[in-house]
Amino acid sequence: MAEKDYLECFKSLTYQDEFITMPYRLFEPEIEDGERYPLVVFLHGVGQRGNDNEAQITANEGATIWATDEVQKDHPCFVLAPQCPDNAYWGLGFSTASTNELSPNSLLATVAIIIDSIIDKHPVDTDRIYITGLSMGGFGAITLLTLHPEKFAAGVIMCGGGNAKRLLRIKHVPLWLFHAEDDDVVPVDLSREVVEILRNLGAKEVKYTEYPKGYMNSLGLEPHESWVPGYRTKGMVKWLFEKRRYSCSH
Repeated sequence: MAEKDYLECFKSLTYQDEFITMPYRLFEPEIEDGERYPLVVFLHGVGQRGNDNEAQITANEGATIWATDEVQKDHPCFVLAPQCPDNAYWGLGFSTASTNELSPNSLLATVAIIIDSIIDKHPVDTDRIYITGLSMGGFGAITLLTLHPEKFAAGVIMCGGGNAKRLLRIKHVPLWLFHAEDDDVVPVDLSREVVEILRNLGAKEVKYTEYPKGYMNSLGLEPHESWVPGYRTKGMVKWLFEKRRYSCSH
């Protein structure tokens, strides 16, 4: 699909209340009566902030990979891509992610509200809501998971990190993290730390793909852009859609 096709296929919508306005894009699968469909939530990186309601789906494949004909054929799903305002962040920046206690970020709280509104209006399978994000969005995805650990079935985190003190809250959520060893924007140690802590906590399932030094350059990419091969990992797509929300009764 060409870029302009994605702009047509993702509905342009806006959430607004007395405190905040947040543009977002929503892709809807072909709906069959009586069926319910997974929802993939994508949080973009710093470079896509703004209010054009386009950058978050045109800058990379973080949102659009799920809307391709290939994925929709086997895994029809809704795709939500909200846009973070200029000069704001999905949660904390990586320099403090490991050391500071996180308090609910109003932007992430708004994303949670949008998710709930989509569930109310569309046939979403609430046992198959997935979160993914890259760079700033990777931190945001882990933060949103820790704020609403009951909401998500699994997550895919690209070159992000998380608050070590709150990872216990999400040890039941299957995660797959991707990072490049020589990432010069977000240190790889932040993904390694999340993986190590969760595994030490006895996490249900934590997968980790680390691209060796020089691999990203061999693809003609910057070391930070691990999301490019990450989102094109077909095994990851299959893995994600196999996950269902973990019952609290277990």
